[in-house]
Amino acid sequence: MKIPYELFIALRYLKARKKQALISVITLISTLGITLGVSALIIVLAVMNGFNTDLRSKILGVKSHITIYGSGGTSVPDYPKIINSVQNLEHITGIAPYVIGQVILKAKSYAEGIVVWGIDPDLEPKVTNINNNLKKGTLDMLVPSKNTPIPGIILGAELAKRFGIRLGDDVLLMSPSFIASSFGMIPKVSVFKVSGIFESGMYEYDSTFAYIHILAGQRLFNMKDTVSGIAIKLDDIYAAQDVAKKIRLQFGPQYTASDWMQMNKNLFYALKLEKVVMAIILTLIILIAVFNILSSLIMTVMEKTKGIGILKAMGVPNKSILKIFIFQGIIIGIIGTILGSIIGIGLSFALDKYHFIKLSSDVYYITNLPVQMKISDILLVIFSSIFLSFLATIYPAYKASKLDPVEAIRYE
Repeated sequence: MKIPYELFIALRYLKARKKQALISVITLISTLGITLGVSALIIVLAVMNGFNTDLRSKILGVKSHITIYGSGGTSVPDYPKIINSVQNLEHITGIAPYVIGQVILKAKSYAEGIVVWGIDPDLEPKVTNINNNLKKGTLDMLVPSKNTPIPGIILGAELAKRFGIRLGDDVLLMSPSFIASSFGMIPKVSVFKVSGIFESGMYEYDSTFAYIHILAGQRLFNMKDTVSGIAIKLDDIYAAQDVAKKIRLQFGPQYTASDWMQMNKNLFYALKLEKVVMAIILTLIILIAVFNILSSLIMTVMEKTKGIGILKAMGVPNKSILKIFIFQGIIIGIIGTILGSIIGIGLSFALDKYHFIKLSSDVYYITNLPVQMKISDILLVIFSSIFLSFLATIYPAYKASKLDPVEAIRYE
């Protein structure tokens, strides 16, 4: 298969002679610049995607995809009726009522405010990853028994560590609900036995959350037969907005439904914005390399003025001259992009498999950089790099095609 003569000449022009060594150096710098920019962009996008996915999985491991609660933060009465009304909606795979409230935890000589979730041990695993997060104990231990008549409580790992609490220890929960006594109104205090430790990987949750049985929660907060809300799990997390909208339309203003994206909007928006900013910054590296392509082609045109004049005198049309320099710039861009893609994808795979970059667990919620490569991101980087390289060729190629052959070879 014969290659176009324009491409053949472009390849010859890339092999500069000794007296044109500066052009070769600039061409090499351009190629390395594109390689560096493309590889860095692929790695950073993969790491940002990894952070986003890992954070989302950890949040959804503790919280549900959709939450139904009373308008104005009121409790939800007749929750079994609501559950029966929504359980047949499309995408719903699990439903569980819950009670939530703030209490003061007292253990040993320490006291601190925490958030307590009252859950149904049979239904909660259907809406969250609580079983996977449990490091010690089981959900069945939340229910009092003959051997342990005191209701159980499951504490976050960081919370238990901070208090120095172990399995089997007794703790006091002081709720904001007051009861009448001979001394007046006093806070309601209940005793619980530590029956489990959970670790979600999110410091905020592990240091402030605790789980008790939903019946114990209703007694602790004087909620009688009502609950704080109803948690729902879907088979498609991205259908949450549509399902939540259907629930709001079904129940009207009395109840509202929030999806996981709405409840964590600020966090995921910040991650998305950070990804965009990092992509823009690293794209500047590619742009610098593209300007080097522009300068090297301009210098090539100046050096090859005589050759261009001879080609045009031989009858080579302007269109072919244009193609020669476009091919030259695109070749530089393609080589740099291919090398950058290989390096970027290779390092991303290595980061994901060998975890040779460690993070401090005291600062970050993870110990290794999470990596998730997306084909769409890689293709976008490759296309953008080659397209920018093509744009850099237009001006010098146009100038070369417009050279007057008589002027070009007059003094030769």
